Amino acid sequence: MIRSTFKIHDKYSVVIEATYDKVFEKKKSEYITSTYLFFPNSLNVNNKTYPATKFYNDVRLFIKYDTPNYTLNDIDIGEDSLLNNLKQNTEIFLKQQSEYNRSRYRDQVKMFAATFSSLLREETQRIIYKKSKSVEDLISFLEKIVQILSNFRILVNKIDDTTLEFRSKRIIFYADEHMSNTVEAQLMLLFNHLKKIKFDDKTIEMVVNLINKEQKYKKQKEYDSPKDKRVVPDKLLYKRDQLKKFIERVFFLNQEIRKDGAVFEQTLLALAAGLAMVFSTGIAFYFQQNYGNFTTPFFIALVLSYMMKDRIKGLISLLFVSKSSSFFYDYKIQITNTLSKKIGLIKENFVFVPVKKLSWKIKKYRFKDMIIQLGENSLNEQVIQYKKKVIIYPKRFGNDLPDRNIIGLTDISRLNFHRFI
Repeated sequence: MIRSTFKIHDKYSVVIEATYDKVFEKKKSEYITSTYLFFPNSLNVNNKTYPATKFYNDVRLFIKYDTPNYTLNDIDIGEDSLLNNLKQNTEIFLKQQSEYNRSRYRDQVKMFAATFSSLLREETQRIIYKKSKSVEDLISFLEKIVQILSNFRILVNKIDDTTLEFRSKRIIFYADEHMSNTVEAQLMLLFNHLKKIKFDDKTIEMVVNLINKEQKYKKQKEYDSPKDKRVVPDKLLYKRDQLKKFIERVFFLNQEIRKDGAVFEQTLLALAAGLAMVFSTGIAFYFQQNYGNFTTPFFIALVLSYMMKDRIKGLISLLFVSKSSSFFYDYKIQITNTLSKKIGLIKENFVFVPVKKLSWKIKKYRFKDMIIQLGENSLNEQVIQYKKKVIIYPKRFGNDLPDRNIIGLTDISRLNFHRFI
């Protein structure tokens, strides 16, 4: 199953996010996706002005595990909850401080903080865009935030009181600070929205009180806060961005990019060179046998055969490579986890496609919002097809993280269109 979203990242780029489920437990899961980009001819985008090298420079690919399907209401409740898993891994690490247990503790802390922050952002946006808001729902939302933070910070204080070395303590301190930053930022968004729509004053006051509580907590823990006049705003933003990357990196996977079919291509080129050499050597042997070694006909035949050899080599190479391109993609991305184990593969391909060769389904989507219905021959556009083949290997999938609920792979493609503006 594939789930995809398309959204604007900034004024120069868009993000296409696709999630692929690990369908099978024993055999690999395979998916093929195609993204079509339509450019008006006025931009002068074609296969001459915009080759594959430029396209791949404009595309940035991120690959990560699909975030477990939790809600704010269940990440801290139950035996299988994220918080309970974190407590268990922390206890194991405190009893036996091996590097393996430390990595499990570290990843579980990051997973909890990243999941909480993501869910909080989603829930805040849901409340803001919800047409009918009730005081009860908002109070329940705020109480849930307080409950999760309180339960998590019991663990933070417990770690702080241990004799663990600081490099292990600061992992949970960083997570705590990141969660506090997220709460403060999301509640400020909520406050501004509620103020704008003139919502219930008591509820707005509860939001303000929780923001103030977080700011006091930051001061108590000596976390950087915008309230602290000694903190330079640019440095504060930079640190928050680094904290976010440190926490959310737990879900991201490593990529090793190679040209697809490189070995096969080099083999074909070697065969082309061999065939050309057979031709030139055969001509040389023939004239040598019939006219002798040091004769004018042999000399002319030798020069011409070597001239033809290079042309034959080039033509055969071009023919082989053009034919083989239909069997291979442009690049092959090997996906590995933090244990350097291969868990999947993504192949990507870029090509310009004539409008008339598009499937009826793609044409239907392209023409559905047009006010004036024109035929495909009247559509003066260039079409780019960005194709991917995704393969997931289930054997080692997710075994580097202490959570069994990870069952999918998310591919995030950021397309930058700055060069066309």
